[in-house]
Amino acid sequence: MKVNKILVVFDPTTDTQIALERAALIAKHEGSEIFLFSCIHSKLPKSADKKVEIGRLMSAQSDILAAAIKPLIEAGIKVTTEIKWKKDWYEAVVKASVRSGADAVIKASHSHSATQRLFKNTSDWTLIRQCDCPVLLVKQRPTGEGRKVLAAVNMRGDKDSYEAINTNILEFCKRYTEADTAEVHFLNAHVDLSSRPDRGSMIRACGVASDYVHIKMGEPSKVIVECADELGANLVVIGNSARTGLAAAVNSNTAERVVDDLKCDLLVIP
Repeated sequence: MKVNKILVVFDPTTDTQIALERAALIAKHEGSEIFLFSCIHSKLPKSADKKVEIGRLMSAQSDILAAAIKPLIEAGIKVTTEIKWKKDWYEAVVKASVRSGADAVIKASHSHSATQRLFKNTSDWTLIRQCDCPVLLVKQRPTGEGRKVLAAVNMRGDKDSYEAINTNILEFCKRYTEADTAEVHFLNAHVDLSSRPDRGSMIRACGVASDYVHIKMGEPSKVIVECADELGANLVVIGNSARTGLAAAVNSNTAERVVDDLKCDLLVIP
């Protein structure tokens, strides 16, 4: 999975842009281009000329983005920017990812309560459900220490979609293992004995030593979070079958159920 262009969601509410920091590291390693996208919206004074006021706010945001990307450009990273005025900024991000041809979307992630997730279509869930490219939700700043990756796979899935997702996850993790840039573990959670995968087959499919393959029984989202904590993982990689409409409202997928409980970054691969 070659990452030629990264869409980074700029957070106008904070001075710390951990998503941009992570994108810069990836861009240096991969030779990627960064597309920094900022979507702003606020209530305007009733007495204000709306067109003029919006222009003023977008101009100010442009100056902020210019300052943020200056060190990256000086480091030789190609960066482009775009600013939109739109209330539903997470929907704007999805459209921008398609329009720009982004190979990945990176966004800072903040925990939400179960009630917030239930009654509000939060940005993380929107990106997970609707983006056609991988989405990296960043929770930590890089520590400089050795990275540990936990990839969740389903080797006993009955649907063709599971096989496709497994292939995408294994392809991504293969780059880590071949480059020896991280310690990669693979996890297959199963709900009962009938769905338990064969350990030997899983080891061969993942291409790692037995110590790096974990097979655990339990509800997948709970098992993934527990295993990530036990390993001290910096990144969890998980597949996603997109849901929209009523299916999305009624049934959250595993990626959505783990995003708030994980302490580390989450990469969701469609």
